[in-house]
Amino acid sequence: MNVEDHDLALEHQQNGPACGGNAPLEFSFADRWIVSQLQRVEKEVEQHFTDYRFDLVAQTIYKFIWDEFCDWYLEIAKVEVQTGNDAQQRGARRTLVRTLEAVLRLAHPLIPFITEELWQTVAPIAGRKTHDSIMLAAYPRAEEYKLDPASEAKVERLKALAYATRNLRGEMNVSPALRMPLLVAGGGAEISEFADILKALGKLSEVQIVDDMPADAMAPVAVVGETRLMLKVEIDVAAERVRLAKEIEKLEKLISIAQGKLSNEGFVARAPAAVIDQEKQRVADFTATLEQLKPQLAKLAD
Repeated sequence: MNVEDHDLALEHQQNGPACGGNAPLEFSFADRWIVSQLQRVEKEVEQHFTDYRFDLVAQTIYKFIWDEFCDWYLEIAKVEVQTGNDAQQRGARRTLVRTLEAVLRLAHPLIPFITEELWQTVAPIAGRKTHDSIMLAAYPRAEEYKLDPASEAKVERLKALAYATRNLRGEMNVSPALRMPLLVAGGGAEISEFADILKALGKLSEVQIVDDMPADAMAPVAVVGETRLMLKVEIDVAAERVRLAKEIEKLEKLISIAQGKLSNEGFVARAPAAVIDQEKQRVADFTATLEQLKPQLAKLAD
């Protein structure tokens, strides 16, 4: 995301009023979430260094950068910058560069050359370049007052809705290039707040909030807590019936094969525990999928 030449409100006090007549600054729940997650990571990394578990230091930082910052926050921040008001855009851009700058300092002991190079560009933009080298900058330490459990819980709900939307696309073999409406029932006012983000994350044409799902709808419905989701797509009932029947038959065969292995005393006696656990997990996963597909086929047969 390009943040250069944009007002990041760097002199604005995050926990107080703007200083010197600065422009308004507004942090979204996603901004507060990534900052809160960063504090948890910084605390965890500090403990791993204390324990000399450098492997866990690397793993913790890697997971935060890729699984949280890149996979989720960057995508959400793009929506905020595109659809938010001026104050929200400033909040997203400031959070983006400040978090990235902190991550570079956090990762510096592990990848010193690339972090030094990147920091020389990022730190001035973030208003953090008080030294000539990242080696002289303070190592990040957790600030517990920035923890925000409410925002963390909110993002977890958003993730669950995004996963459900993607699973619906997968179940119906919808092309990633095809955008279509998503019907959402239940979930309260929070769904309206999530709508633009869900639209981007789920590659949707729109998010329609409805009181209830259409009674004659043939498409599968995903349930996330009190929220129900369904892609609004025209279905070739005959073709979908054939597809579901084939998928169910395939799953039943896979379950039978795995159960056969588990019921074979010789296999159980010789196989490592990890292999046995893997087969048990396969049975559980295939059965869960089967339980989702069978009602869909029955609905199409009505």
